[in-house]
Amino acid sequence: MGSKTMMNSTEDPAWGQDIIRSGDVLRRSLHNVLSGSGCDEAQVHAASLATAQWKTRKTAEISNALPGFLGGHLSAALGAAPRTHGDLVSILGALSTLLPHVTWINRQARADQDSAFVERHRHGMIAGPGGLFECSTLTLGLALMMPETCYPYHQHPPAEFYLVLSPGEWYREDVGWWSPGAGGLVFNPPSCVHAMKSTDVPLLALWGLMH
Repeated sequence: MGSKTMMNSTEDPAWGQDIIRSGDVLRRSLHNVLSGSGCDEAQVHAASLATAQWKTRKTAEISNALPGFLGGHLSAALGAAPRTHGDLVSILGALSTLLPHVTWINRQARADQDSAFVERHRHGMIAGPGGLFECSTLTLGLALMMPETCYPYHQHPPAEFYLVLSPGEWYREDVGWWSPGAGGLVFNPPSCVHAMKSTDVPLLALWGLMH
């Protein structure tokens, strides 16, 4: 995987201001999407997003770049993402500024599960551990998976939301498999078993974990 040096605002003030401005737009627009959904779970996540304290990292870090074989999938998914209302347009615009600078990571499958997905997906870390923004109360990232890839069944203590930006299928143990559609929201309660898989196009989703 390639790497690049991530500059900070003290080295390039204009860069820092662009990041801060785009981060504010992303958080405000994502809050609007969640709070406007009318779902109780969405309101909890919206409140967490509204009260989160985050700031740009003050020290330069080494950022893992998105591998070249995934770059085309990201561009295709972003280009096809829904722009049906102003907040989605704002979210995608903010992401276009932030994503070239984020750290991209992948996750390991459990030992008893197919690990093929490990190299076929990445998470771009926006806020929280390893993110562009320091934040102790939530983690925010962008999930990207190649076509025909399954993210294995898993669970974790924090509650989680996804803003779905592409076609795909999602699983939750109390619901089964369903397709929320591009622009839809997905909520996973604490410690519930869940999964997701792409279809014949890349899967792209903005996600958040409450701590």
